[in-house]
Amino acid sequence: MFKKVTLVVLAALLLFAVPVGAQSSGAGQNQLILLQKTKQMYHNGKLYLAAQPLTELKGTTYISATAIAGRLGATVQYDASKKEYILRDATRELRYAVNKSSYTVNGTRMTFTGTPFVQNGSLMIPLRSVLSPFGITLSSIPAEKKLVLKWTIKPIAKFTVSPSVIYAGQTEVTYADQSSQPSGAAIVNERWEGKQTMFAEAGTYKVTKWVQDANGVWSDPYSVMVNVLPQNMPPEARFATDKSYYKMGELIQYNDISSDDENKITKREWTNNAKAFFEPGEQTVTLKVTDSHGLTSEFSQNVTITSESLYTKQEFDQLYTDQGEKFTIDGASVLKLPTQPYTVVNTGQQTFIRSNSPEMINDEGIYYQDTASGNVRFLIHNQNNRPNPVKVYIVATNENSTAATVTDERIGLGGPAPYVTQAGKAATANYLLSRTTNPVGTVTTIPAGQSRVVLSPLSSKEVVNGRILTMYADVTTSAPIKFSVIVVDASKDVLQALPQLPILPRDGKHVRGTFENANRSINVLQTIGDVPSRMILADKVVDTRLSGYDVLTGEAMSNDGNNGAMYVLNLWHVKPHTLIALNPRGGHYGGAFLINNKLVYATNTTILSNANEAGVLYRTGDTEEAVTIAFTPASGSNLPINLLFLPLPELQQ
Repeated sequence: MFKKVTLVVLAALLLFAVPVGAQSSGAGQNQLILLQKTKQMYHNGKLYLAAQPLTELKGTTYISATAIAGRLGATVQYDASKKEYILRDATRELRYAVNKSSYTVNGTRMTFTGTPFVQNGSLMIPLRSVLSPFGITLSSIPAEKKLVLKWTIKPIAKFTVSPSVIYAGQTEVTYADQSSQPSGAAIVNERWEGKQTMFAEAGTYKVTKWVQDANGVWSDPYSVMVNVLPQNMPPEARFATDKSYYKMGELIQYNDISSDDENKITKREWTNNAKAFFEPGEQTVTLKVTDSHGLTSEFSQNVTITSESLYTKQEFDQLYTDQGEKFTIDGASVLKLPTQPYTVVNTGQQTFIRSNSPEMINDEGIYYQDTASGNVRFLIHNQNNRPNPVKVYIVATNENSTAATVTDERIGLGGPAPYVTQAGKAATANYLLSRTTNPVGTVTTIPAGQSRVVLSPLSSKEVVNGRILTMYADVTTSAPIKFSVIVVDASKDVLQALPQLPILPRDGKHVRGTFENANRSINVLQTIGDVPSRMILADKVVDTRLSGYDVLTGEAMSNDGNNGAMYVLNLWHVKPHTLIALNPRGGHYGGAFLINNKLVYATNTTILSNANEAGVLYRTGDTEEAVTIAFTPASGSNLPINLLFLPLPELQQ
């Protein structure tokens, strides 16, 4: 018998192409010859040197852990938290502790003769500790002072099953092979037990795989437990109405009572579920529901409309169109409504900088630049026409002799978006929402004579070709600051590029410039809602536009559309049961409004297309109300707009 052996940590594993008489013992077989009291190891005929010589102490043979690990295709690591050394390959984990005569193999505690120790920085372990876990046989040739280790490197079978949720008789199961052979030999064959592409019955199934390599060696079995759920039932579409017969123009209430065995209905599609019908006869309403697995169900029900009328379509729309939705109106008749007189009061010092020209981004450069102080508002609205992605910056330059600050107060971004109304509506809504919360409060300190980027959410957006970016934002400054609106390719550093950037000319069509007194307060003291009426906003006559200058050219500018002007309308006496609606007079309009500090879109899912549509903003209740409406005209939309004040029809039974 030979003496028991140990492994060392941190072997040098130096490879020498020195052939010896000992060769591998057959296909898929490995042979390792160890020479006692030396560092020499002959692995399948090639010489390797261990970090420490094979050592015998008190009848136990020790070997460098990293040396034997390298021959077995394993690694050695140190777990500092447990003070253990880990010898690991794809399927085995052996844990050793210095001076302890036990170790674990894949979590099972084992004992051996001898104890691991560290010799000249290398962990030495009992050689016999690796024999059984790795399937190694050992023989001794005492006359030649040799130990001969033989083992077979098996391929490793492994696979995954998908999808993670499997239903009996419904789910097609796929198996992704992850088998391997540590020696590099090809996998040439496989064998399965329990594999099915579809399981007919619910239950737990064991699926096992073996693989064979090119050397003819089979792997150990690898198994996965597959949980198959009972067959998934399709959803059941169902709805009910509050009654079976309705008058023309009578509100129909639909109660969706669809169900699903997993409560995972992901889509509901209605057909002909109008809130009311205005012709007598039978109407078929259909609901289709889809669950998370794509199974569907449809349900239809007939509704009978009598020849008796409750409301006309116009009356019904005014009463029941949801807030933020639109209804059809006779645009020509709107112009016949009496107008509500009002007086605009400019409140507070508010400098407004609008950079919208050139609107199309064709060149890098400075799009607008001016010095402002105190309360400053920005409107940026541009479309990228360059092939490269760009970023838009607002750079603040402090030309004072002492440091100054710029504080971000409010910001509303829209886009980058493919449509101008989409970007403009989103920016308007986000800006108005920012006015309902605490100020952003981001303070940028700018040393004397230096520049900094402010309103960084703007420049965080990369704008690709064809996309539109819109921003409304407010800042405050502690001193006069020169603000530059700059566009450069997204890959560039704007502050490094700034000294070389040209000031770009206007496009001759859109607006840029600096305007003062950009906050507008309107107080209406007279009663509203006693008769149908309208209020004209953002036109050139009744609601005059802000006047200013393009300071880069000295040209006088009119703020067309008054985009960026902040309106606050205080309607102090609005009659009960009054509809307040928005009617666009210049074309399409997509924006947002704060009604009593609640955000309302015009409209929720689309835009107002023309003057023959109106969007519902608010309805008063049973008593007179004071209503506050705050907004800024939306970029990308057409002006002017009219606010309509329409007495609601009396409720009928």
